[in-house]
Amino acid sequence: MSRPGCRQAIVAAATGLVDQDRAVTLRAVSRAADVPTSSIYQYFPDPPAILLAVCHEAFHELEAAVLGAAGAYAAGLAYLDFAVAHPRRYRVMFGAADLSEPALRLFTRVLADSDRAMTLWLGLHGLADQRASVRRSSQFTVLAPRLITSLI
Repeated sequence: MSRPGCRQAIVAAATGLVDQDRAVTLRAVSRAADVPTSSIYQYFPDPPAILLAVCHEAFHELEAAVLGAAGAYAAGLAYLDFAVAHPRRYRVMFGAADLSEPALRLFTRVLADSDRAMTLWLGLHGLADQRASVRRSSQFTVLAPRLITSLI
């Protein structure tokens, strides 16, 4: 039986698992969402489909932050802020669901010049990816503004 908001509860539960660096399994999602495992199949065929939904939801959050920023510099900071606030989600977005192409298109909406947009996104993505891997180094805080300024 389907209940309103069940799909959103499943995605939210899976997002929580990703953020805790836990495996997104049907049982884990079922427990976290407080729904029977069998009911998940009404919305998702398997765990990779759930993970893909998590990635798309996260990308919408990232897109809102970047496009809501006032100018290219602020958009760059918003991108990095998202990656810092959600490091595990960020890694999954560009691993499990390779969202590189939509992310690049996102920056072509920030900068009209597609070459500059690609250069900015590649620099931001590289810094965000390394920051997610290395963890909270103060060096990244110093580098981020300089990187963004040099790329825009």
